[in-house]
Amino acid sequence: MKHSVRHYTSDNGLPQNSVRAIMQDHDGFVWLATDMGLVRFDGQSFVTFDKDKLGLKSSSFLSFNTDIESRGERLYAVGENQTHIRIAGGKAIPDKSPLEKRIHKIFKPGAGPYDLMYMLGLPDRWNKDFVPTYNLFLLPKPDGDFYIWSKGGKIDLYAGWKKQKSYETRLLSPIGLFRIGTNLYYDDEAGSIRLVATSGPTATGANVTFVPAHMRAEKPDLARPYKLYADDLSGNAFIYQDRKLYSLSERIPGHLTATVLLDDVDFGRNGLTSVFHDSRHQRLYLGTITNGLFIYDLKVFDAVGIDTDDPGLNVYYAQAVLSDSSVITPHFYVLGKGQDGQRFSRVIPHPLGKAINGYTIVKSRSGDIWIAGYGWSYQQLYRYDNAGKQLKQVWNLGSDISFLYEDETGRIWLGMETDGVKYIDPGENGMPVHTLTKKIKHVSYMLKDGKNMLWVGTHPGLYMVNLARKTISAIPHTNGHYIKSLLLARPGELWYTTDDDGFFLVQNGKPVRFPLDKDHFLSNAHCIVHDRRDFFWIPTNQGLFRMLRSDLLDFASHSDSTRLYYHRYSKQSGFQINEFNGGCQPCAVRLQNGYVSLPSMGGLVFFKPEQVLVDTPRSKIFIDRIEGNNGDIPVDGSKIQLTGVTDLRVFVSSPYLADRQNQQLYYTISAEDRTASSQTWFPIEQEQHSILLNNLTSGTYALKIRKNTGFGQNSVQVKTLTIIVPYPWYDTWPFKLLVITLVLIGIYFYFKNRLKKADQLNRILESRVSEKTRSLQDTLSVLKGSEQELLRQTRLQMHLIASISHDIRSPLRSIEFASGKVSGLVQKGDLALVETIGSSVNESSRRVLMLLENMLSYVKSQMSGGSVAYDTFAVRSLVDEIAVIFNASFKVQGNKFVNNVPETLMLRTNRQLLKIILHNLIDNANKYTSDGSVTVSAMKESEVMRLFVTDTGPGLPETVQNWFNGNEEIHYPEPADSGPDIHGIGLVIVKELAGMLNVRITAASASGTVFSIEFWKE
Repeated sequence: MKHSVRHYTSDNGLPQNSVRAIMQDHDGFVWLATDMGLVRFDGQSFVTFDKDKLGLKSSSFLSFNTDIESRGERLYAVGENQTHIRIAGGKAIPDKSPLEKRIHKIFKPGAGPYDLMYMLGLPDRWNKDFVPTYNLFLLPKPDGDFYIWSKGGKIDLYAGWKKQKSYETRLLSPIGLFRIGTNLYYDDEAGSIRLVATSGPTATGANVTFVPAHMRAEKPDLARPYKLYADDLSGNAFIYQDRKLYSLSERIPGHLTATVLLDDVDFGRNGLTSVFHDSRHQRLYLGTITNGLFIYDLKVFDAVGIDTDDPGLNVYYAQAVLSDSSVITPHFYVLGKGQDGQRFSRVIPHPLGKAINGYTIVKSRSGDIWIAGYGWSYQQLYRYDNAGKQLKQVWNLGSDISFLYEDETGRIWLGMETDGVKYIDPGENGMPVHTLTKKIKHVSYMLKDGKNMLWVGTHPGLYMVNLARKTISAIPHTNGHYIKSLLLARPGELWYTTDDDGFFLVQNGKPVRFPLDKDHFLSNAHCIVHDRRDFFWIPTNQGLFRMLRSDLLDFASHSDSTRLYYHRYSKQSGFQINEFNGGCQPCAVRLQNGYVSLPSMGGLVFFKPEQVLVDTPRSKIFIDRIEGNNGDIPVDGSKIQLTGVTDLRVFVSSPYLADRQNQQLYYTISAEDRTASSQTWFPIEQEQHSILLNNLTSGTYALKIRKNTGFGQNSVQVKTLTIIVPYPWYDTWPFKLLVITLVLIGIYFYFKNRLKKADQLNRILESRVSEKTRSLQDTLSVLKGSEQELLRQTRLQMHLIASISHDIRSPLRSIEFASGKVSGLVQKGDLALVETIGSSVNESSRRVLMLLENMLSYVKSQMSGGSVAYDTFAVRSLVDEIAVIFNASFKVQGNKFVNNVPETLMLRTNRQLLKIILHNLIDNANKYTSDGSVTVSAMKESEVMRLFVTDTGPGLPETVQNWFNGNEEIHYPEPADSGPDIHGIGLVIVKELAGMLNVRITAASASGTVFSIEFWKE
């Protein structure tokens, strides 16, 4: 059994070198009772609580004990005069003695401080010079459960503050009494240890019987000199004899099992005074009288090598399984570990008697040993028998061999340096060498994946070879990677390690790179061992790393490196040297007896991975103290409030007694009124143990301290400290509200004054705007009138154009056509037809002339600017004047004209415009009536006088009648059928002139057409 040793004295942390008692609290801190104070050890640094810090008269402490009142599993450090210092949360706090309560009422000891006291453990602190009146032995988790020795040698057992048993031992001194579990033993230091009191039915008084831990285990012989060490708080006892330290445990009361914890250690020279054993982590703490503190860590790894004075011969690379408990190297060294843990080694004389390639070896399924040559024989391949004594076959490859590999079928694969990949089938006659491919160069590792897939690692990258299709695929993004090893953890789950680039997982055809450790030791990852508990073990040039495979797979999906935990083992755990070796095939091998062997620069390292205890940093994080500008700042739970402080230093601790490289603390700070999208975590250096915060402005801050506590999800410990920096008086809410109120009042009066002036200006401006508005409205009215007049003129022009194109162009075409026929008819002598044509031409010319006269009259009226002159005239004479014009037309149409207007009827209006209206109405009536009559009549009432133009024609079409009678200013409607063409300007002019004369003209159809012209009396 081997251990690594850490030694601490006053030179490297202790206040002085006498360690009288050792205890570990529930939080993981180790506490030491010394003559210069109570000392706390967190695995890295010591904190001393002396009399000045604790307010005591003496800094000397004697032992540790629990609370007899069973109040929350309290722990106490006991100093001189029975002073009690309560230990909680990594702090030492002065407290009242729990012995002053019920225990004093029961036994009523004297006034002396040591009349009733705890057992201080063995060996004796007082050299038997002092004997108290009462001596207490507290049982585990006591609530009034204890043994008490009293003068005269009687021992009483109490449970729940009630006496249960009494033992008359006749022991005149409690020195030599010690507790194991719930039973009390006595050592007379003369070869006799006996059971003197028990909580059970076992008889007392007989000497104990020692039972070995296992068949071959040693046990102490009390007939020879020995020394017993006991700790009353833990109930553990130890025997030191013949340079061995035994741990004593009860199998049954009176029967003790002795287990060797240390071997070949001289405690006498070191002056051992106290022993504490952390059985969970197999760690042993030894306190001495003059030589400080020793900590022994069990070495769980064993480096095995051959017996030689040349250290270079124990540098190993490739190895192969030779038997259930041994491996063989290419140099034919056989090394191993038996099931009982015993190491062995031997050297097989090499048949060649010369150096060979130490980076590769295969022990085939047939038992043959395959190795490659080295030096001048680098191109040679050798096959030996299973004992390595007989050379069975040699191949000269003609090219350098890099590595050998045997797949599950027994085929031997040869990775060449420059000549690709070759293979040999041992079942084939003569075992010829076949070439798979010459495209792959610098082969560094090979691994078969299923029946038809071969992975080939090389110096420049990773390749996948399909053996069935004989295709080669380079894996993307692996170019430049020096592949050192391959591992197929599950089907389709390929891992590989590299030289200088860390380790990777091939996922979805691409490599996923994993974060390195903080010191980048994992950049040179040699290979991966996958154990039965799903852990990966990766040897490097700086120790061995352990990690949980599921954690790595989780990282491949979430890429959050802060959730990864890597546990590092160093030579403190049993290596000869931290530097492991790789770049060989095989790199690691597993034996049938459970051991794994890894090559290193100092032997082959053997261990059983499933049995290696892992001490992860699972303890809490504690804030020891906080320094401000002017001294320490009190902490109220997890909150502090600063006054006049802008800079502070926060001292933190988190107990971890293993390799401190496996515990890393980080911190981040954020203001509560600012929400950060992501937190940045800063490392706390191992030697620093403190966080410096500068220039804190007013506000509330959250300081978070975090560490990874081990493997698996949610393995994180976080400590939060709320820091409140009060606002100065000028930055408080009441002052801000006062300032805001005053500002608002000032703003109110300022704007009130401005508004008053603005109101005055507005009134002045309103008057000016009103004037301008009225002027603009007048102008706008004029413009609107002009716009409407312009629109009306435009529509009129359109009507004129349409009329000209119809009423004038059509007669002119008739005249043109008829006149063109005259000369021919004259020549033919058809004078009657010539006469008819002449009459037609005359009629057409007359109509054109009348139309032009009407248009000229209308245009003149429009050019007058809308002013119309009125005169009084006889209506009947005006009608007769118009009728004369149409006499010939009446005859042509066969119509009879009747003027029924009374001769006495007088009318005041514009005679010319009325003449145009009547002219157009009579013309339209004659034009659209045949063999009928056209009548003009009048009717006068009190306020209105009406003129009627009536015909017996077909009547107006409904669309024309609706247009004429309506007020909409729409275009003259087109005819809807093939009836007589009524398109012309006549009715348009009538409607326009009616507006100018301020008369109303309506049309109705009843056995013809009736137009009514209404003149209202002014």
